[in-house]
Amino acid sequence: MKKYMFVLGRNPELSYVELISYFRNYGIKYKKEYYSDDIVVFSLDKFNINISKLGGTVKIAEVVIENKLKEIDFYQGSKNKVNYAVSVFGKNKFGNFDSVLKEWFKKEKIKAMKKKNVEKIPSKDLLEFVICGDYLGRVIEVSNPKEYKKRDNSRVHNDFVRSISIRLAKILINLTQVKKGERLLDPFCGVGVLLEECLSQNIKCVGVEIDDKIRMMAMKNLKNFNSKGDFKVFKGDSSKINQFLPLKINCVASEPYLGPYFKTYPKKEEAIRVVKELNGLYMSFFANLKKVLEKNGKVVMIMPVFRASNKKTYRLDLDKIFRKSGFKIASLDEIQFPLKYEEKRSIVGREIYVLE
Repeated sequence: MKKYMFVLGRNPELSYVELISYFRNYGIKYKKEYYSDDIVVFSLDKFNINISKLGGTVKIAEVVIENKLKEIDFYQGSKNKVNYAVSVFGKNKFGNFDSVLKEWFKKEKIKAMKKKNVEKIPSKDLLEFVICGDYLGRVIEVSNPKEYKKRDNSRVHNDFVRSISIRLAKILINLTQVKKGERLLDPFCGVGVLLEECLSQNIKCVGVEIDDKIRMMAMKNLKNFNSKGDFKVFKGDSSKINQFLPLKINCVASEPYLGPYFKTYPKKEEAIRVVKELNGLYMSFFANLKKVLEKNGKVVMIMPVFRASNKKTYRLDLDKIFRKSGFKIASLDEIQFPLKYEEKRSIVGREIYVLE
């Protein structure tokens, strides 16, 4: 088994869980060697990882040196002029690595220039090393956030207030562990960002949207993105989903309706009123979802936590809702759900649940 370093994104625990879900889904045997807020190191029996399918991983590096610094073939390309960078996370146990690297370049007669602002340099033009603890790795894959912006800009209809990001859509999809040929449902699809990501990965998908105008926006977005993809978008109330959905579903991923949009912290009474309203909505939704979901299908949902002006938080009665509808909260290795998904200055908190 070879060791690989994964540089984690802005929600490290969520990024870590996404990786485990990805490994399990694609039959990759793994062993965790090291884990911090920034990096996790895994031993893997094979490397068939496409970083473009991951929403929470920034870079992947293959471990080339462990414990003690030594001279190796640092550059395996054919050019005699390269840009390189060294990223350090936590303690640096390879303190003189720069000098060793410079001497090696000199000996190999390679003109090498060190770069600091590595985010602005295309990965194909950069030789990058990552150092963390006892591990020194050479970067082999880098995510491309510019692609997200390009997709957002090319979408026919956007709703940045209520839509999730492409990055989060990838994470939710991976947490379902959807298999090839299976069908994924987003029962609160909006303009179809999560469904679009399904199409980018050749996943069959179904959306439900109660507002027909928004449903048509989703259809236009999906046809514009991939008109030949396997997708359907139904108009309907997802709390009654068993009454109109004509096919069985293998798994679910969604950020549902989280209540009204608050510009300021709601008062205690308003928070309690919204919680009561959503309790009724989701009691019906989860009970009826069970009727259209295939056995053992996973449900990955974001649920709200309301922060009121009295500085207290108010949650839905999810234990009761899940119990009555026949779902239970899943766990993944040592990680227990829900996981927080925080954004700066958000009034409504979000927690990610994986149900089975």
